[in-house]
Amino acid sequence: MSDEREQRELLATACHILYKLGLSDYLGHPSVRLDAERVLIKPKHSPRIRGMDRMRTEDMVVISLSGDLVEGEHQPPSERFIHTEIYRARPDVQSVVHTHQPMSTLCGIANVPILPLLHVESPVVEKQPIPVFACAELIQTSEQGARVAAALGDHRVCHLQGHGIVSVADTIQEATLGAIHLERLAEVNYKVAQLGREPRVIPHNELQALKRQLASPAGRWAYYAELASE
Repeated sequence: MSDEREQRELLATACHILYKLGLSDYLGHPSVRLDAERVLIKPKHSPRIRGMDRMRTEDMVVISLSGDLVEGEHQPPSERFIHTEIYRARPDVQSVVHTHQPMSTLCGIANVPILPLLHVESPVVEKQPIPVFACAELIQTSEQGARVAAALGDHRVCHLQGHGIVSVADTIQEATLGAIHLERLAEVNYKVAQLGREPRVIPHNELQALKRQLASPAGRWAYYAELASE
């Protein structure tokens, strides 16, 4: 893991990207694991902390895996337990993104499958079906967070039905790209469903080849970071 300053910068950039792409407005929050006991996370929305597009490196707060504020002048989000309990359950996960992105949320509500239909985006949904946490309540306790983590299992994404989604990865960049790719796939799957046609689902062997062929996510992250800065 790189130094905390860099993680703060990446987290702020993630907020700007999610806002620019319409995946978050003033709600939603990305986080990153700093070490075995501490998590860096975007703070709670308040009169001082407004849209995701205004997030600064110094706004981020540090919490413990118990959800307690460790460092920072702002309060952590009430749904911080989504993050802390996933980190408890998944030692492999280093970053969590929670959004209320519209098309993915719609597909979760309507039980429309988000299938691997696009070459760049499909690895995020390679493991099918996408798990569903069938509850629209805010995740404000560690017990609720543990149930979200259990629903997620070993997947990269999860529907919080009637609420939003969770994307996890081993870097902030990949967790953010996971949310972006899920939304693009949701849009295509929705349009295919409207057409009433049977789509060609990318098979496992092609997905494995694509994962070897696709360039590092660094280029995609750089593109979205530049887009968000405009």
